[in-house]
Amino acid sequence: MEILIALLSIIAGLIILYFGLAFILIQTRRPKFNNKGYTKLEKRLLDIFTSMFDPDLADKIKMQIEYFENKRKWRKYWEKSMSIELYGDKKMSPGLKYPRRDESKIATIIFKVNEEKYSIEFNSYDGRIWGWKIRPNPKRIQKIDNIEVISKKINNDPNEKVVTSIKKTEFKTIPNFDGVIGEIAKMKSIKTAYNPLIPQQIDIFKRKIDSVLPHGYIQIIEQTEGLEFQEFRISGISEIQRTGLDDGDYFHLAEFDDGIIAIKENDKNGELYFCHFSGLTDKVGTDFDKVLKERTT
Repeated sequence: MEILIALLSIIAGLIILYFGLAFILIQTRRPKFNNKGYTKLEKRLLDIFTSMFDPDLADKIKMQIEYFENKRKWRKYWEKSMSIELYGDKKMSPGLKYPRRDESKIATIIFKVNEEKYSIEFNSYDGRIWGWKIRPNPKRIQKIDNIEVISKKINNDPNEKVVTSIKKTEFKTIPNFDGVIGEIAKMKSIKTAYNPLIPQQIDIFKRKIDSVLPHGYIQIIEQTEGLEFQEFRISGISEIQRTGLDDGDYFHLAEFDDGIIAIKENDKNGELYFCHFSGLTDKVGTDFDKVLKERTT
């Protein structure tokens, strides 16, 4: 009897340990969003950044920066850099946006703190500042605003009218899709789906992405320019976004609550990644259909 009780105690302990470790793993992979404002260093760099533009544009960007300061954002300190993306609440007034609507790097500043050289790149998307990346990791200097500017450059003019997005139209009746989407739709209902682009438009957007798009993804966008389920969405090719991580940039193909299925910039091998919002990145193979089914079924 005593042996049985001891065995049951060991089993109970192992079960508790298993679920405890699982809980910790979930917590480490949970998105690290916050509403905290900018650091002292960032405020100084943002002042320099806005001063690079004409007064009207500078005022518009300042209003954007003020709008995002205490709203939802994602900040990650990597080994060799720091990234921040500004999400907000998707209620920004169209009047605050500038003409440039593509995803691009709009400015770079090289600066020194205590004789160490740093760089900051500011990114733009859909007519507004999307975020920035500082290299090397600036965590230990975030409370400093005494910097020496070495150089500054406008990479792409925010006032240039560049529109790469397509006005998407919804299917009035969601069709029966072929392939992996048709399989998933048998188990999970599609909330919204959009009419596909014509082949010439798809080719234009393919050329904008300097990576190999997986065959499974191409088969999907030939049928629909993006679609949404309750728990996830698949990006249309005209709206693929880029996220900068410590080891390079990644293009979003499918988005979930805890991360994205992505391809890496300049990757010619067709490797797929799952990028957790916590900052962890997993290689998941080259079969988009298989990866999507594993995440959704």
